[in-house]
Formats: sequence, structure tokens, C-alpha cells
Amino acid sequence: MTQQHNLTAEALQRGAMPGRGYALARIISQIFHPITLSFMNVLIVGLFAMTAWLPGLGWALLCVLLQIIPPTVFFTIRLRQGIYTDEDVSVRQQRNELYLFSMGTIVVGIGVLLLLNAPLPFLALLTSGLLLSLLSWLINLIWKISVHAATIAGSATLAFLYVQPLGILLWVSALAVGWSRVRTCNHTPLQVAAGFGLATICIWGVFALFGLA
Repeated sequence: MTQQHNLTAEALQRGAMPGRGYALARIISQIFHPITLSFMNVLIVGLFAMTAWLPGLGWALLCVLLQIIPPTVFFTIRLRQGIYTDEDVSVRQQRNELYLFSMGTIVVGIGVLLLLNAPLPFLALLTSGLLLSLLSWLINLIWKISVHAATIAGSATLAFLYVQPLGILLWVSALAVGWSRVRTCNHTPLQVAAGFGLATICIWGVFALFGLA
């Protein structure tokens, strides 16, 4: 009962209609969280873009250590410090430092991968992530783009390059994620569409530039 009351209060605070639809939208947003999808991305490359899956998983683990864990720890610490109003970082201005920190870790990651002569798909993955983060940050200076939408679209586009059935499934899931972000009043339909479009262009474009699409 307490959880239901909390969800109702949260919905009203966001200006959303409370109820089962809101609760479902929150669950979808949590399942397809950007951090979870980032793990999926490196696994997709490690398992399906490589000729041998065991070395691929090794490179994927390195990418997790370089690209995913540092921003996650940074986000968790700042959230507990009360720097962000909520776990969605709903206030646009509060997202800037997350973008900058994330881009910093990706630049370091690309440098490490280059030094270690990493496989091209992993370099393409981090490069596309850097481009997407940079453009999203620039947009965020004046307008809030949906990170959830961008991340699921990026995962779907990446998966479609290597495992088309998974890519199709993720694109269907992307529609649910887009609905959830609008239903919870985190984003407008245009902000969700912008996230879809920007991520698709960045992932596909970079992988094509690297000769991988």
C-alpha cells in the first residue's frame, strides 16, 4: 500500500495521471534502463561481432570496466548526495555533468583500446557512444532529449547489425519504452522521437564509417 501511495504521489508531482498505467510505465523504464542496455551493447559486440566469443567477452568486460562502471558509480554517488532531484535526473541542467563525465570516460576508454589494439567493433562502439553523448549534451544545453529512448534505439540498431531477430525485438521494445517515458511525463513525444533518431544515426553512421555496416 505504501508503494502505491508513493507512486501516486510521484505521478501527481510529475503531472502524470496515477494508476496502473503509470506503474507499468515505471517498470518498463526500469527494465530498459540505460545502464542495463549499455551492458547489453558490449555483450552484443562481444558475442556476435567477434569470430571467437571468449576473447570477445574479455574485450566486453574491459569496456564495462572502462565505460560503464565509472559513470554508474559517479551517478550513484551524486544521487545519494542529493545533487539530482530524482533517479531520472528530470531537471535538464542537472544532466550536464553526467554527459561530461561520461564523455571523459569514453575518451579514456578509446585511448586504452587503441593502445591495446582492440578489435574494430569495440572501437566503433565506443566512438559511436562518444558521438551520441556529445550531440546529446549539446542538445541538452537548450532542450531535454530522452536518454532512455536514445539508449534503447542504439541497442536496437546495434543488435540489428549482428542479430536481426534481436534487433527487431528491441525495436518493438523501444516503442514500449517511448510510451513509458511519455506516460510518466518524463518526456514529450518529440523528445522521445529525437532520442530514437539521433541514436540510430550515430550508431549506424559510425559503424558504416568503420566499414562494419
